[in-house]
Amino acid sequence: MAAPIAIDASVVVRYLTGDDKIQSPAAADLFRAAQSGNVKLVVPTSTIQETVYVLARLYNLDAATIGSKLISLLSIPNVDAPDARWVVEALQFYRSKNSDFGDALLCAYARSEGCDVATFDKGLLKGFPEVTACTPTDWVAGKTLARSKGRQN
Repeated sequence: MAAPIAIDASVVVRYLTGDDKIQSPAAADLFRAAQSGNVKLVVPTSTIQETVYVLARLYNLDAATIGSKLISLLSIPNVDAPDARWVVEALQFYRSKNSDFGDALLCAYARSEGCDVATFDKGLLKGFPEVTACTPTDWVAGKTLARSKGRQN
């Protein structure tokens, strides 16, 4: 197998949308080559984040649709995301909570790596009880972090 190929969001978008008569078939051919074992494709986290942004803002797709499409894409043989263990969870958070994808990425990362989250975003504090989170002000003041409560103590 040849050296891995890092994929840009434009390739992923063309593959998922099929909206360009020249680029979409070329993108599909590349993903078929991965599926048949002729190439390994790497989808960096930044590519996933940009793809989510483009599909939401320019194609008006909802979080559930985007999350499902990208989770399916990452399940294709020889298509790998270096951070897959937490990126897939972020995509699941994004589609099930209809949250901001950046917040979903942060919380999935924190959960995967056993990190606490510091934020001023009250929506994040309330929306992700799966992680331990508080404001920087509370952390500096020595207030305990709220585990599995999604809010400050």
